[in-house]
Amino acid sequence: MNVYDSEVLKGILFKKGYSETIKPQEADLIVVNTCSVREHAETRAIGRLNELSRYKLENPEIKLAVIGCMAQRLGEKFLKEVPALDFVLGTEELFKLPEYLDKKNEKPLVALSLSRLREIQVLPRRKHICTAFVAISRGCDNFCSYCVVPYVRGPEKHRKVSDIIKEVQCLIEYGCREVSLIGQNVNSYKDDGYDFADLLREVSKTDIQRIRFMTSHPRDLSPKLIQAMAFLEKVCEHLHLPLQSGSDKILDKMDRKYSSEDYLRLVDSARSKIQNLSLTTDLIVGFPGEKDDDFQKTLEMVDKIEFDSAFMFKYSPREGTKAFLSEDDVPQEEKIKRLQALIELQKDIAKKKNQELVGKTEEVLIDGKSKRDKANWKGKGRSNKTVIISKEKENKDLFGKIVKVRITKADSFTLFGEIEK
Repeated sequence: MNVYDSEVLKGILFKKGYSETIKPQEADLIVVNTCSVREHAETRAIGRLNELSRYKLENPEIKLAVIGCMAQRLGEKFLKEVPALDFVLGTEELFKLPEYLDKKNEKPLVALSLSRLREIQVLPRRKHICTAFVAISRGCDNFCSYCVVPYVRGPEKHRKVSDIIKEVQCLIEYGCREVSLIGQNVNSYKDDGYDFADLLREVSKTDIQRIRFMTSHPRDLSPKLIQAMAFLEKVCEHLHLPLQSGSDKILDKMDRKYSSEDYLRLVDSARSKIQNLSLTTDLIVGFPGEKDDDFQKTLEMVDKIEFDSAFMFKYSPREGTKAFLSEDDVPQEEKIKRLQALIELQKDIAKKKNQELVGKTEEVLIDGKSKRDKANWKGKGRSNKTVIISKEKENKDLFGKIVKVRITKADSFTLFGEIEK
């Protein structure tokens, strides 16, 4: 969502006559978009902003702005952390930055109001046009006990189907092949009788070639959505479904509103209906009150389900959340130990599942060159797995093309293959 917000803001600034530079010393305006999900992200943001402050000290005409979730959470307190700031703009106010730049402010401006959903009048400015995010909603109503998102992004607000389709159509005209529909909880989407499965059908009617989405809350994953994924050819066979914990006790403390058995039933239903489903998840270790047996239940669930990949984190206390009031009683060294054990288990599972694809064919959207070897192209299969393609003798420009690739090798994180002739 932060990537999308940054793209929207870039589009607005571009219309105002700004152009982008990657050199801070050349900038008239420096903007840092921030995340509050984990403490580590906030620490990095403060460090980066203080590092960038030196350019403003060298040239007081430069404007320095912090935007997004961390700005929303800290507000005025941010000025104590980074005194050189000119603007502290929350998750809705950030789109008004060009308006605020036109005003003469003698002191730093802090704006945090969470208003109604702002209509996107300007096409977001994208770097890689073959694939793009499209926000369908903003905010969250779930209030999981560990999560700061509902507090910094406000209540759930949904864009109109017509606005979403209009943005997708614009992307197609610019050569986009794939869209990822995003929201804090996409499968609770509603607009004038349309639900998320209906939205997928409407987007499928456009000339876009591939559709992805994230993130889904297990509580709201409906049979209708599973059916839509199974029957809509353009919807990729990838489902990101955060589990968070395998312990019912911890899931209850997290206010997740489902049990481990509920989750397993969803997985069985999805896998029985969606052929070649790639299933990914989020997991938290070290949540307050998590004992050894609770963690073992998480390991057992991961071992039983066999996720294709997972985002795995240590619990990070977030001020303002319900869980923040509980004692953070799992020692840091124990959190690290549990996280490492979980990572090793998932790494082995992912390697096994990826190696099962060797000899098979993946349909890959080429989105750039490999970072490790610029001679090789890379892309994403429908499973959302990264595929590295060995150097083509013809040296064709494959960017934005969808090609069939025979998988020749695999590790825990990447597939390797050759284009089928």
